Amino acid sequence: MERRGKDTDITAFMERAERTRGRSRMRDLRRLQVYRRKFLVSAVVLLLCMSAGGFMRMNALADESVSPALKPYYVSVRVEEGDSLWSIACRYAPKSPMDIREYIYELKQINQLRDDTIHTGHYLMVVYYR
Repeated sequence: MERRGKDTDITAFMERAERTRGRSRMRDLRRLQVYRRKFLVSAVVLLLCMSAGGFMRMNALADESVSPALKPYYVSVRVEEGDSLWSIACRYAPKSPMDIREYIYELKQINQLRDDTIHTGHYLMVVYYR
C-alpha cells in the first residue's frame, strides 16, 4: 500500500478545485447567456411598443380636425332661389377641415336651424376657412 504524502494531497486538492472552478465558470457563462437573451428580448419588446406608440401618436396627429394654418371666418350669405344647405356647404366647405355632413351640422348650429329648411331671401351666417 502506497502512502500519499502532503504534496500529493495538495495536488489532488488543487486539481479538484480547478475542476470545480471550471464547472462554476461554465455555470456563470450559461447564466450570462440567459441574461443576455432576456435583455435582448426585453429590448426588442420595448422598441416594438415604443414604435407602435409612435405610430398611434402619428395617427392621432393626422386625425386632428383643425389645421393650425386654417382660420375660420364668418360671412352672412343671402339664400338664393334653388339654394339648399347642401349646395351652400359644397360652395364654402372645400377648404374646411370638416366633411360636408359636419359642415352642414355646423351651419345648422350657427344659424339655430332645427331642420334643413331654408327660405329664399333669408340670410345665413356661413363659416369658411383660409
